[in-house]
Amino acid sequence: MKKDPRAGFTLLEVMIAVGILAIGIGSILVAENNSLDIMVRAKRMTTVAMLAKNAIIEAEREIEGKSFTEVKEEESGQFKSPFQEYRWERKINEVKFPEIMNDKQEKKDEVSKVDENTIRVIKIATNYLNKATREITVTIKWTESKQEQQYTVSQYWVDLDHAIDITDAP
Repeated sequence: MKKDPRAGFTLLEVMIAVGILAIGIGSILVAENNSLDIMVRAKRMTTVAMLAKNAIIEAEREIEGKSFTEVKEEESGQFKSPFQEYRWERKINEVKFPEIMNDKQEKKDEVSKVDENTIRVIKIATNYLNKATREITVTIKWTESKQEQQYTVSQYWVDLDHAIDITDAP
């Protein structure tokens, strides 16, 4: 049977074509929206990482040349324009190294005999590291979608000029 050359598409064919087109355009819009969300999140995280890095550098400048007792243990503030929506908190924490040789271990461990001078040197070194090392933690906070968000970075600072006190060791 020959088709009439003037015959067009049926209503059903047109509706199916429009449906396929709508699904395709809808998928493209969803993908584009997700792409924009990811781009905004990436920009936000880049900004936050840059602000955290700058806050760590400022903390280093403040600490450099001073003893840990001369620097505030906790500080906070808000960034200036154009980053006024971000706040920062900085904490300087003492780092506690574990005791490698404790008295109970020395008495129980008959197999590995270590002389008293070696034990004393290890205790002096551990004590020195405890007093000369600090953890600097910077937290960047902001509000996004009515929820507080935060990003925290840490860095360890060792004061190599800290005097070794051999009288502190037991």
